[in-house]
This record gives sequence, C-alpha cells and structure tokens, in this order.
Amino acid sequence: MMILIGVFVPFSEDKTRRRPAIIRRGYFLNRHHYSYDKITPPRPDTAAAALCLSSGKFEIELERLINRKGLNINGTCCNGPDRFFTCVQSCKTFIRFCLRNQNPNLDNINRPLTFNNDECTYSFDETPILGGNNIDFARLPYRVNLIVLPFKFSWMGDFVLQINIFNDRTYDGQPHLGSARELIMSTTIRSVIYPNSSWHHSQTIDSSLTSHEFSFRYRVSCSTNFYGSQCSRFCSPLSSHSRCDPHTGDIICQQGWTGMDCNKAICRQDCQHGHCLNQPGQCLCHHGWTGSHCETPIKPLMKIINEKLQCQNNGKYIESKCECPSDFQGLLCDERICVNGGLSSSDKCICPPGYQGKQCEIEIKCPICRNNGRCEDNKCVCPKEFIGQYCEIDIRLIQKKERKILSMELIILLLFIVIFLSILMIVTCLFYKYYNQRQKQLKQIQQISFEKIWTIENSSKNIFQESNEKNPEKKDINTKLKQTDVQASLV
Repeated sequence: MMILIGVFVPFSEDKTRRRPAIIRRGYFLNRHHYSYDKITPPRPDTAAAALCLSSGKFEIELERLINRKGLNINGTCCNGPDRFFTCVQSCKTFIRFCLRNQNPNLDNINRPLTFNNDECTYSFDETPILGGNNIDFARLPYRVNLIVLPFKFSWMGDFVLQINIFNDRTYDGQPHLGSARELIMSTTIRSVIYPNSSWHHSQTIDSSLTSHEFSFRYRVSCSTNFYGSQCSRFCSPLSSHSRCDPHTGDIICQQGWTGMDCNKAICRQDCQHGHCLNQPGQCLCHHGWTGSHCETPIKPLMKIINEKLQCQNNGKYIESKCECPSDFQGLLCDERICVNGGLSSSDKCICPPGYQGKQCEIEIKCPICRNNGRCEDNKCVCPKEFIGQYCEIDIRLIQKKERKILSMELIILLLFIVIFLSILMIVTCLFYKYYNQRQKQLKQIQQISFEKIWTIENSSKNIFQESNEKNPEKKDINTKLKQTDVQASLV
C-alpha cells in the first residue's frame, strides 16, 4: 500500500496594504518614503564623506487607465457575478509601485509574479482607492497622478519598475489595513535612464478578453542641491556671486569673482602689489607700495619692512621683495596657493569634495559608496549592516529571507512528522482492532468445533450400544476385534 502525502500551501496575498497616503503638493507622504529632511552641506574638509551623499527621485505621472468590462486579470468580474455577460459593479482600483535594481533572479520571465515589498530595493508606494473601471488621472479633483519615489543613493542608471493594478474586494467607503485584493493587470519596465527633465512615455495594451489599457510617463531627477548623472554631486552656493552648473554641479563664479565660494574679488590684471576686497577691479596696495597699479615702492617704508619683517614659509628676500615658493604668495609669502577651488587658511588648504593634498592638487578617485559607506584607499568601507563592492547588499534582508526559508522548512518537517505519526496511530489502531476481532472469531470456531465433536461422539456411542443390544453375536465379534487390536498394538 502506498500512501501519498501532500502539503497544500494556499496563496497568500500581500497583506502589507497601508492606509491611504495624505496627498500634498503631488507627493504621497507615507512611511514608505524617505523623509525630506534638510541636508546639511558637507564641510570642505570632509571630501571623502561627501562622495557618499546622494539624493534624487523617480517620478511617475499617471495618464489614463481603461478597463472597459470591469474584469480582473483572470477575465472575471471584480465585484460580484455578471448579469447578461456584463459586470454589475465597477472595480475599486488602486495601484502599487515597486522600484528596484535589475536582478537576473527576479527578472526571469518564468518566475511567478510576487508582491513582496522586500524586493523593492530602491523604493515602493501604494495609492488609495482611485476610482472605478476607467480613470483619467489628469481630471481627478486632487492631483493624484504624480507619484514620487525618492532615493538616497547614487543612481546607477538601470532600474526595474513594476506597476500592479489591483481591485480592493473589501472596500466599504474607507480603505483599511490588510484589505483583500485581486490583480487587474500588471506591467514591468526594464530600462536605463539618467537624471533629466525629459519624460519617457509608456503604454500597455492588453488585447485579450480583458481589454485593459494603461498609460503613464516617468523620469529621474535629482533633489535640490544635487547634480550629476548619479545625483551624487552636492552643490549649494554660499554667496550671491556663484551658481551651480545644472549638469555637473560645479560651482560657477560670476564674472569678477573667484575662490571656493566665489567670495574673492578679482583685481585688475595690472595690479602688481595690491589686492581686492569686496569689489572686482580694485587695486588696494600692500604695505610699502603706492601708485594706481601699486607699482611704486615707498622706499622709507620698504626699508622698515625689510629690516623688521622676514619672508615666511621658506621665502627668500631678493631685490627688496620676497621670492615665494610655488605654493605660497603675498608680500611676505604668507598666503598659501590652493588649486581646484581650495580655500586658503593660515596653515593649510581646505579642499572641496573630491580633492586632497597640500594644494588640493590630488583628485580622489573613489567608487560611489551606497548606504552611508565611506571611501578609504579607493574602496568602500561598509557599515556592519551592508556588504558588497558598493555597500549595495543589505545583510538584514538576506538574513530575513534565510530565516523565512528555515522557518518554512521546519514547518514542513513538523507537518510531515505529525502526519506520519497520525497515520502510524491509525494503522496501529486498525491492526489492534482487526487482531481482537480475529481472536474472537477463532474462539467461536473452536467452541463450535468442540461442541460438534462432543455431539458426534455421544451419537456414536448411543448407536453402538443400540446395535450391540440388538445383535449379541455382533457384540462378541466386536469384542474379539478390540482384543485383537490391543494385542496387535502390543506386538
């Protein structure tokens, strides 16, 4: 006998449905999203840390949804049976958005469709109930058509956007947690785009019996003060004389200004021994010089300077002036020369993000680290919760999935053990019951056989006695035969 044991695991729909988000200025503000906290600009001396700072948003503008017959993806009515091949009630439509990186394991077309929020490695969101079968999002009384999925990592270009349109089966006027859902249609986009103001259009048409149509457009843009192809370049002008390049994020000074923060005025080209304060084109003479271009030395004052003051930072006094080394300038070689937008201080250059060295002359070539990783020796040093070349793998998600798998295996094992023990108990009980019935039957058979034998023996004796009484001669013969048998047995 072969026993087949099957374990039935029912399909579990996603129960992570949240309450509808509050709509403000086109954003769905709920706890799925990262908070738009004010980002403090990095200090100039934290160049390596600034490389790990990124911020942007993936925007989706909904256009139109057409569900002519009010059917779900299986071709049945969303709510209740149909009447004369027409659905009686409209669908209660809401939409789920899942943004993640491209993954060969998840992108397999033969893989069943899942709604696990842990797979949305970039961001995810879910709308409240938006309407019925056919929705023109641009005409809704509130602007629900703009979905913003923010991210706080360096945008790598490739992405997968999965949009699932559901019908809420338990909608009773107010959406609530854990509402049951059924899939109306699903569309997935796998592409590579970079931050830009241009929109990319997408339209999905299901020409089967369900007749679904869905159109929208999407784009990637950087958050305020972030620029570049990865939204990883931070730029925040600290003066009114500068602006940020919209493509690279570099600080661009207005004409007549220079310096890291564009707060240093540029003097006239013919200003020989002078400087500018707050007005470009000025020529304010250093001590010991005069003239419209500060070209004439004041000899008595120069004599005092030469006698009382000395050239600094290994400068050499030659022909009534200090000859400074390559990294210093000024009357006494007391002004450090900083390149690449570095800011000069009394003892060092304060370098902008991406540069280091005495004069900020060394460019830091480091990978873009995610998840608050820091760059050291041209590689990412990750926090304890993340691993990978760019700190892009969350150990907690891996451990969570492993625990889920282990828990499922233990549950299945325990289920098999319980089923096996149950079957063993049933078989044992059946065998014991069969054994008891068999013993009773054997006892009954033995008792009946004994009674039959006893009855036959008594009948035989009676017949034999009657026969002897009627035939005495036969009795003698029988007696002799018995004696003969006894003697034969003795021999």
